[in-house]
Amino acid sequence: MAFDPSRYSSFSYRDVVWMAERYEARFEYALHGEGVEDVIFTERVQFTPARTPADEKSLQALLVVLGAVLGLSYFKAAAPPVYRVEVPGLTDAALGYLETVIRHGMAEYAYTNGRSGPLEVDIQRTAPAGSEFPPENWRLPDGDPIVPIGGGKDSVVTVELLHRARLHPIQFAVNANPLIRRVAHVSGHALITAKRTLDPLLLQLNNEGALNGHVPVTAMNSLIALCQAQILDSGPVVMSIEATASEPTLEVDGWEINHQWSKSLEAEKALREMIGPQAGLVPESYFSILRPFSELRIAGEYAHHTQYHRVATSCNRAFRLDAGDVGWCADCDKCRFVFLLLARYLTPWALEEIFGANLLEDTAHIPGYEELLGLARHRPFECVGSEAEAVVALAGVASRSQWADASVVAHFREVIDDLDTPPEDLRQQVSAAGESLSMPDGFEEAQHALR
Repeated sequence: MAFDPSRYSSFSYRDVVWMAERYEARFEYALHGEGVEDVIFTERVQFTPARTPADEKSLQALLVVLGAVLGLSYFKAAAPPVYRVEVPGLTDAALGYLETVIRHGMAEYAYTNGRSGPLEVDIQRTAPAGSEFPPENWRLPDGDPIVPIGGGKDSVVTVELLHRARLHPIQFAVNANPLIRRVAHVSGHALITAKRTLDPLLLQLNNEGALNGHVPVTAMNSLIALCQAQILDSGPVVMSIEATASEPTLEVDGWEINHQWSKSLEAEKALREMIGPQAGLVPESYFSILRPFSELRIAGEYAHHTQYHRVATSCNRAFRLDAGDVGWCADCDKCRFVFLLLARYLTPWALEEIFGANLLEDTAHIPGYEELLGLARHRPFECVGSEAEAVVALAGVASRSQWADASVVAHFREVIDDLDTPPEDLRQQVSAAGESLSMPDGFEEAQHALR
């Protein structure tokens, strides 16, 4: 039977249950409409257990807001105009955070589903609001840092920076696959995991006509990591997000749409401003140590860590449900972009060993590189850097004798004037360190190694 999104007028976040003996949280949601049965969803998140009891008050407060954000995976099936929070404990700060995440974190979803602007959602809190933690009671967990990893170059660099500074990173992954486990093993640092189980009904509805599209996964995983840090009394949560994640993918009549919004500086600030009043955590409990840097600078650091080159991948196709145990697909926008960055520092032979192909010798990739360079439509809806980064990276690649005659490089030498010498403002934009938010003592020293 077909699923008709237009028949649903509201969505509700109905329940959150923390099963302490199992270290598992269960969340319940529902879609409602006139003349149709409610569609009920249940999601579970299983955390790594701790030897000692968790700080239940802060953990419960974080779980409430985590459930509100995880609910967007189900809300999007119909995107009705009303989102009801029927679970007690969401503070005004957390309610404002949810509004921000929906407006900006689901902008791409709105755009790709034919909306002319951000989702206009009436968020109704029908349960008692949470009591805000007063600032004088906010705290910073003083355990080892939790570093979310995805098996790619950025989190590798973070782990190695913290290792060099003797800050003892604990690697953390949601739904760790064999690839992530191999990368974690190479580092020599412990890996802990959480398992997020989506309701299979969602996948069924997607096949029956439900609306689908991008959701703010980084916001979800960040909150899961913060919950895990509370369970283990560890922290802070140290992200691996670069400066250019803040740049919009495209702009339509003044509406900025950023595929990476939940990785942006704006999103980082919003989360930090919320966790104090909601959960009693100081802002420094969450930050990205790579925030000031371009993807190109991070790739330059990653190039030195050759022990990871044959096991790590930043290709998102490796994380599809049906992908199996794969590395780089060598045929997507992410692969094209990272290949270009690494070509600035590595030889063709080394990159062929990593990717299984030489993307700069295959002219079939030219249209994809045109998008990355800003020569066609807009940047891809993918976790790739800015057009300025791509231009500066290509210039650096073109100036290296090993790459100068590669087919793709040769093509753009005919298209782009003075390919080897990009405008100074672009070079400054890529090389200059950007804004970084406050961090606990010791982490600035680790960050300084990249400055």
